[in-house]
Amino acid sequence: MAVIVVTRLRLKDPALLDDFFTDALAAIEQAQKSDGNLGVDALADANNAWWSVTAWRERRLMHSYVRTEPHRTIQSHLDRYFDEATFVDWEQDSADLPDWPANWRHLVADGQAAELSQPSAAHQTRDFPAPLVAPPLGRPVCAGASAGRRAGTPGRRGRSGGPASVPRSR
Repeated sequence: MAVIVVTRLRLKDPALLDDFFTDALAAIEQAQKSDGNLGVDALADANNAWWSVTAWRERRLMHSYVRTEPHRTIQSHLDRYFDEATFVDWEQDSADLPDWPANWRHLVADGQAAELSQPSAAHQTRDFPAPLVAPPLGRPVCAGASAGRRAGTPGRRGRSGGPASVPRSR
């Protein structure tokens, strides 16, 4: 059984992007090098939202990553950077990273909201849209069209306006 962990973070101020991005890359690199990591992926979504998904061989090894630098210090920046910070984990038979629509469904159904001093209205209710992802042909698709956004409706993505994702590691 693999342990899957999904995080969705929304910047409360775009001016914080550079500092956040530096921390995010450090956390991704740390996860990729951590004992027990089976895969890492990240997604820059519309409306300053950032997603990550990791797969772990054991829950104990995932917790070791969370308690180790630089992730340990990065966690202390959540309140400074974000007005939405939600996490979820579950076990699954496959070590394959789930797709973004599946990650969104788990996060909305079972996610835990971090304690923030200036949360958005959607933070506690997990009332946020599914991530926009680009299929292989490059046409934007909404992972949860029933969540109020039409499938195929493009959104603002990252700084360039296009989808952004780090390569999945295995």
